[in-house]
Amino acid sequence: MKTCPYCGSNLEKMNAQYYCDFCCMNLDPLIVKTNGERIDIRVNEAALDVHIEKTTPELMTLSTFELLYLLKAIRKERSEMYSYMNTFYKAGQQQGDSEDFKEYEISSGKDYMHFTKKAFVVENIIRTRLGYVPTRITESYLAKYLESIKKDKKAPMIIKTERQKS
Repeated sequence: MKTCPYCGSNLEKMNAQYYCDFCCMNLDPLIVKTNGERIDIRVNEAALDVHIEKTTPELMTLSTFELLYLLKAIRKERSEMYSYMNTFYKAGQQQGDSEDFKEYEISSGKDYMHFTKKAFVVENIIRTRLGYVPTRITESYLAKYLESIKKDKKAPMIIKTERQKS
């Protein structure tokens, strides 16, 4: 029997889609489950740093775990760019306001702004999913998050309607 991935109710097929009376919504056949199964959670255990340059709609397709991993990498890059920008500024000051380091300072500043905006995007996607943005993302935090996903409820959504006999 085809069931709703959200509430476990039996579904009615309507044209090319299914309809759940309890949830009051149409469901794409790709997400419909069988016998009360729960929604599948897609988790890649690592995100590639090249994902940083994805567009916002592309980032929105990544799992929350991947986004947390990316935010950690973005914050590191942003911090490095800020450090470079300050280093080039101070080096220019040492040279008596020479223009030698100004170009590098400006370039680092642009990269810093880029990574700051990327951090804002990823943080806001995470905020919509978790309700908050972690202040620090460590390897330990990511490991605990991944472990929580693996320990998540997997039992089917079946409501027993008969009392158990003692």
